[in-house]
Amino acid sequence: MLTIALLAIQNAISSSITGPQDIFSVSNLQWQQMHNDSEPFCEVNIVQPSIAGTTSFNGLQIASTATIADNKTYDIIIIPAAYGDLQPTLHNQHLIGWLIRQHSSGACICCVCAGSFLIAKTGLLDNRRATTHWALANEFKQQFPKVILRAEKMLIDEGDIISSGGVTSYLDLCLYLVRRFGTPELATAISRTFLIDTTRQAQLPYATCSFYTQHGDAEILQAQQWLETHFSQPVTIAQLAGTAGLGERTFTRRFKKATGDSPSEYLQRIRIEAARESLTKTRETVDFITRAVGYEDVTSFRRLFRKYTGLSPSAYRKRFTLLYDEVKV
Repeated sequence: MLTIALLAIQNAISSSITGPQDIFSVSNLQWQQMHNDSEPFCEVNIVQPSIAGTTSFNGLQIASTATIADNKTYDIIIIPAAYGDLQPTLHNQHLIGWLIRQHSSGACICCVCAGSFLIAKTGLLDNRRATTHWALANEFKQQFPKVILRAEKMLIDEGDIISSGGVTSYLDLCLYLVRRFGTPELATAISRTFLIDTTRQAQLPYATCSFYTQHGDAEILQAQQWLETHFSQPVTIAQLAGTAGLGERTFTRRFKKATGDSPSEYLQRIRIEAARESLTKTRETVDFITRAVGYEDVTSFRRLFRKYTGLSPSAYRKRFTLLYDEVKV
């Protein structure tokens, strides 16, 4: 029987603890029905770092069944999503030491959303792949440059460490764990019971571009601000370098260092972000939007849009449109 620890950290989003608890509890019932077995699929404990108790980000007290001082080893540990200040948790050396010891004893360490920061803090993710919520990607890269971040992914399995993207990715994670440590039949039953979408594998459709401006390079910031109002026009490196008062080679080097993108990549991301907004807030055609954001070739635009979002423009509009004038039933 699997032993699973749901780690109740401060400022956790409670659904990413209670949600997995519900899924694994139902998994036990369905496992026993399938196998006519009295032994459940797993044992689940909500584990808190200390006896002082844990409060979720919205003030809800999280009832735990164990603490990390209990000297119990687990097969799976799941670190939940959190909202707000994570620094006290990231500097809890007692907790970090416990995670490292659990991992050394064979535990598979899993995380949801911002929980990836805690695994990264242990050093267990150095030179390994991981994902986190797309909106936290820049912050994660700055804090943990040794981790190979793939924030476009919904879930990444490194064998002994599994990371998942946004808050509701706990659904994807739990279903994956049920399949990996249980059976495909059990995973299918859980998917049907909880209506979990088994097709979503990427965060790209949900992500919006975040443009880093807190880098302290005033000349590059000036060029970024110029691009925000001129992106729909033809843009050259010479023009951009001129707005910053720099030579082209110096500008290109400093722009990449400051923003993480080359000037051309940055321009494409601004244009794609503008296209996303137009697709969801207007009824303009794709051809019109293509030209409005600065592209002439519709085919090239469609290819770039799919690269950055994982969807075609029409599929993106259908999924995320904000126009609800007609509701079909």
